[in-house]
Amino acid sequence: MKGEIMSEKNESRRKPSIKEIADRTGFSPATVSLVLNQKGSFSDETKHTIRQAYAELSHDRALAEGRLLIRVLIEQYASFETDPYYGEIIHGIEKECSLLGYEMVLSFVREGSDSQAWLNQVGGLIALGGGLITDELISELRHSGIPLVLVDNYTHKGDILSVHSDHYGAGFLATEYLIGRGHRRIGFISGPVKYKSLVDRYAGYCAALMEHGMPLDPQFITPNFDDGYIKGYQEMKYLLQLSERPTAVFAVSDRAAFGALQAMNEAGLADGEIELIGCDNVGGSQGMAERIATVNIPRLEVGQMSVRFLVEAIKGNALVGKVVIPGTLALPSAE
Repeated sequence: MKGEIMSEKNESRRKPSIKEIADRTGFSPATVSLVLNQKGSFSDETKHTIRQAYAELSHDRALAEGRLLIRVLIEQYASFETDPYYGEIIHGIEKECSLLGYEMVLSFVREGSDSQAWLNQVGGLIALGGGLITDELISELRHSGIPLVLVDNYTHKGDILSVHSDHYGAGFLATEYLIGRGHRRIGFISGPVKYKSLVDRYAGYCAALMEHGMPLDPQFITPNFDDGYIKGYQEMKYLLQLSERPTAVFAVSDRAAFGALQAMNEAGLADGEIELIGCDNVGGSQGMAERIATVNIPRLEVGQMSVRFLVEAIKGNALVGKVVIPGTLALPSAE
């Protein structure tokens, strides 16, 4: 036990202090502490500056101590700190890096970011998610010669190793679950097409309908509304105004399902009046686990496995293609 406590103390000394970050950014220690602990209300620019300083100081300290670096690239967006989906993947990456003797450095991709700044003194790169991590950016990273693994993203050529859950299978599984419960009018709440994982979930939805001889009704597939944080809210309102509503809905993510539930509650619908299933299994963080079914995406395992394959690539044993980890159905705890 004493050794474990010492290990925790040593780990804490390796991290940049609040004072160091405050000195570098010019913000007060109180502001730095609140941002790092995901409290308070600050502009995206302030949060980015503080997080970037933390990453740079971590990078400098790791180099000074002779530790090997793995840089994780992820699109920056306003709700990143509260997103349990990517947060769990990053936790898996960080955990496996520590186990294998590497230091994880997190960098945020923004419009106009200089990709060359991410390539200095790193042993390998993990590009996480889609959005601003476009095919063009992936090509740039690949041609840098630094070992690269994609997570929750992939190239259609399969020429770069990618690790992700089976999002197509998740969409199929969710839709087939609703079909098995007797539904024939099944709506789909869509997501932004810039994320390949969400496009694959839609493809799985379509395939399940076809497999069971059911038509793909365009009116049951929502447009993707840009409604800030409340994903799924406007999409469900769109479905509720149809003269013939769906009896069940597959929401492309749990966050979209939470917004859909809000719209259903405002419309006076009772639980189960329109059956809803999400995807990701992050409902526990929102108190929704007992209300809706979902598909569990093994996010921690995805993060850990991406590091294992990247370390092999760093050692010269690079692979290409896709490593796909299946999801599983998670029923409401009330059932």
